[in-house]
Amino acid sequence: MSDLPLPPVKPPGDSPSSSRHDIHLEFVQKLRKVLLRIDDFIHLIVAIFLMSGAVIVLVHSALNLTTLTTDSVLQLINDMLFVVIILELLWIMLSYLGRRRFPIASFILIGIISTIRRILLVEAQSSYKESERFGMFSYHSLQLILYVVIVLLLVYAYSILVKISFANEAENRQHD
Repeated sequence: MSDLPLPPVKPPGDSPSSSRHDIHLEFVQKLRKVLLRIDDFIHLIVAIFLMSGAVIVLVHSALNLTTLTTDSVLQLINDMLFVVIILELLWIMLSYLGRRRFPIASFILIGIISTIRRILLVEAQSSYKESERFGMFSYHSLQLILYVVIVLLLVYAYSILVKISFANEAENRQHD
């Protein structure tokens, strides 16, 4: 009985179901890589359009600044702040492509810039245009109060986010 050959012993992960599982995992990994490349390509296209849009707005505002009237200067300020917003969006795209993280702080900054842009325009318009009155406040005053509250809330949210990120970085340094 000792002369009989023993049947080959298969490693634990060498069963047919394990082989199918490996093939499935390999397929999923390849598909994931393809989808990530497509995602990167689409983000690059969006980034190119954002940069093109910023250049177009800059050229358009430069061509429309023919006189130094209040309206043209207001439009120039509006356009420049809009370009800053576009560049912040572009930065978000590039940041996402580099780190694969969603930079929420950048969106809060865009909200702050957009609201301040609106405050500047409302204030400038109210300085030379009369608006409706609602009780003791004018329509422009109510708009300004609302926008200031929005800016304060966004700044508060940003400060909380910064504190949390510093706390997380300090905690990560302690673990290293």
